Amino acid sequence: MRRSIMRAIFLTILAGIGPAGEARAQNREKAWEIMPYLGYVKFGSEAEVAAVSGPNDRLQISLEDDLTYGFRFAYHYTKKQMIEFAFAGAATAGTADGTIFNNTTMMFEAKTADFSADLLTGRINYIYNFFLHRRDKVVVYVTGGIGLINFSTFGSSADPDMQKNLDTLVGDENDFLLNYGGGLRLFGGEKSGFRIDARQIRYSTSERGSRDYLEFTMGLTLVLGGA
Repeated sequence: MRRSIMRAIFLTILAGIGPAGEARAQNREKAWEIMPYLGYVKFGSEAEVAAVSGPNDRLQISLEDDLTYGFRFAYHYTKKQMIEFAFAGAATAGTADGTIFNNTTMMFEAKTADFSADLLTGRINYIYNFFLHRRDKVVVYVTGGIGLINFSTFGSSADPDMQKNLDTLVGDENDFLLNYGGGLRLFGGEKSGFRIDARQIRYSTSERGSRDYLEFTMGLTLVLGGA
């Protein structure tokens, strides 16, 4: 599996920076840009959420870093400025660590339960480009925007106290997100290039606390049309 992923990345790089004839600038007004991509998400620190098993119980959740995939398309309304739309998904696993009061022993106990988590995001971003090559073959950019995140969890526990807490996590929730970051495009011709990107995504949920994660992506970018 890892070998297949590395091969796909290598072929993408070759396609993006392969030779092409001299042509118009890659970033041009009224052009569309599309980018299918593969990436990696790195979740932030643990988040404390409300425990429903007892008034003094505590519950923290953590998510494992994993692969992400998605699709972006953008409109160049000027050479330097773009509006981008993006859709992405990630499937990962999570752990709920509870500090639960035992009414029999009259002491707090540490308990753990595992769950699965799926994230789907839709975003709209503003992009500003900086050109580092006289023929626009190297373009760096900064970006920021807003969007929606759908957070779905699935899990169960044999422990009744932890099951009560999982019941508040399991299900679907839609929330607003904020994202910002930057990236680099390397063009071999007017229509195709290789793109890498790094962003931070922040969101807040009613049941799972405030979270953030880093997203690192790479893929082939295609520029179509334009003045």
